[in-house]
Amino acid sequence: AARAVEIVQSLLGDELRNKLRANINAVSRSSVAAILPLIIGDESSAMQTSAALLKRGFLIPAIRYPTVARGSARLRLTLSAAHEAIQIESLVACLHDLMPQLGGALKHSQQELAD
Repeated sequence: AARAVEIVQSLLGDELRNKLRANINAVSRSSVAAILPLIIGDESSAMQTSAALLKRGFLIPAIRYPTVARGSARLRLTLSAAHEAIQIESLVACLHDLMPQLGGALKHSQQELAD
């Protein structure tokens, strides 16, 4: 734990926080957190989208009832400073490809994702 505090208080900690902020901004214009819920609504669509993302190399779990209310299933996208820009760019492109396939089941606005 002491080492973690040292890192947080160091120049490296500043660099990691800046990289994390850049990664968050690359995915969402308005999020202040590194965990982004992409609300889909329908549990089946959330599971299918999670599986499609996994096939493309992205582990983004579907969160569904009873963890969240029925009809508010979502994908839990978790970013970190360990992600590289190319990974984030590929993820955003993949999400843009998959989101139109969900039709009316998708509640999260595509405009929320950075262009």
